[in-house]
Amino acid sequence: MPRMRMPSLGIIGVGGTLVAFAAGVLASCSSGDAKSKTAPDQDAAGASLTYSPQGCAYTVTPPDTRAFADLALDDAAASADAPGATPLRVRLGLGGGTTKAGPGYADPTTSAVFTWQTSASGKAARVRMGTNAAALSDVHAGYSWTTPAPTLGFGTNEPATYMHEVHVCGLQPATTYYYQVGGGAAGKEAWSATQQFTTVPASGKITVGVLGDARDKVDTWRLVQTRMRDAAVAMQLMSGDIVDFGASEALYETWLDAAWKDGSGKLVTLGQQMIVPIAGNHENEAARFYANFALPGDMEQYASFDVGNTHVVLIDDQPISGGATGEQAAAILKWLDADLAKAAADKAAHPFIVAVSHRGLFTTALHANDGDIHTTRAALVPIFDKYHVDLVLNGHDHEFERSKPLKAGPDPAAAPVIGATPADGTIYVVNAGAGADPYKVGTYASNTRDVRTDGSPLATQFGDGTPYIGCYALMTVEGKTLTLKSYGLRTSGADDELDTLTLTK
Repeated sequence: MPRMRMPSLGIIGVGGTLVAFAAGVLASCSSGDAKSKTAPDQDAAGASLTYSPQGCAYTVTPPDTRAFADLALDDAAASADAPGATPLRVRLGLGGGTTKAGPGYADPTTSAVFTWQTSASGKAARVRMGTNAAALSDVHAGYSWTTPAPTLGFGTNEPATYMHEVHVCGLQPATTYYYQVGGGAAGKEAWSATQQFTTVPASGKITVGVLGDARDKVDTWRLVQTRMRDAAVAMQLMSGDIVDFGASEALYETWLDAAWKDGSGKLVTLGQQMIVPIAGNHENEAARFYANFALPGDMEQYASFDVGNTHVVLIDDQPISGGATGEQAAAILKWLDADLAKAAADKAAHPFIVAVSHRGLFTTALHANDGDIHTTRAALVPIFDKYHVDLVLNGHDHEFERSKPLKAGPDPAAAPVIGATPADGTIYVVNAGAGADPYKVGTYASNTRDVRTDGSPLATQFGDGTPYIGCYALMTVEGKTLTLKSYGLRTSGADDELDTLTLTK
């Protein structure tokens, strides 16, 4: 039986306004919200469909706890020429297993997931692709489903969403592919426009976009996405809070549209770059989030993969923030310990370990002294210390700041031990300004902070004395070096480089 959560008071920002709500009630506002799951391999017993992607060494089993309806494999005989069958908002994600070095382990250099929606129900779910836009002869089949509207709370007045997804494996690293999604019976097909993407290189210089918290201003979110496009990042990592209310499909569609095309109709990043987000508190484990984005594993609450010289770990800290002993939290932490143990043994090939989660574990802004921050810190930091995670990327506080090298203190929920060099601890970076209203930096004094806002410990905060409307980062990995460059986002002119962190092995 899923564990029921008791309501607790929480706060969510609505266009800059703070609104109190019963967190337990909001957590159940969608009939498809994720419930507890204990199996660390993320199996989904009881789900009504299992999809075995062609050429992939893993299967996809959408959990029955999401309450997805009308799950069906691609029907080659289905007519797709009816109104509403045109694919919309094609996005690229990542699938695969969550056991490092295991069969089907997630690999962004050789695989991709195509997810899209249509305005009418249908069972057509195919992608046709190739390295030549005029020869899209490689065809892969997927599955479709309906995401019901929530039964309570935000989004209840919205219609159901008709979703389609195809997983593709066996691609070549650093290769540009052209594709269309859609399908249907011969002569009655509906296909998207042709788009292109490039798989992540297996080696050499690789740049990854880092961003978080987009939920308030869609124009800022689009501006950050243009920066990702112009930097030609290999993929994007996002630390959560894409939209304000995770159960509202209308918000996802607005934010996805802004990443799809700019005001002139030029493509930005949606469907062109792989976006791998982990859930934040505003996603609230709602079915809409899991329907809109593809992550490794069936439950999509934790995952890892290797990029160049770096092992990347994604952790949904929402279950952990309520205590480490709950079923979901225990499963996530058990998986994390096992994954990092394998990563630590693999440092000859991948010398760096980078973790991405939502809550800023060491921050001096608005949420610094929140109880859920301390609870999450107590659960995660000792595991990070155990395997010497090099860098942790967080959001939640809408600002930029970087910590000194830190390890857990005698009380892991309280003040940490400060190291002199990166070898003495983990560096924690909060970089969350992809659209969310800025918070004051340095609200709470701390000797753990190394850099904030403009590269100086004496800097002022976003939105009050600085010209920045947000922030983002570019992480570059090559050889024995990892570099994180953080930028202050301007509405015009060149963005300022706030900070450069370079780690070497």
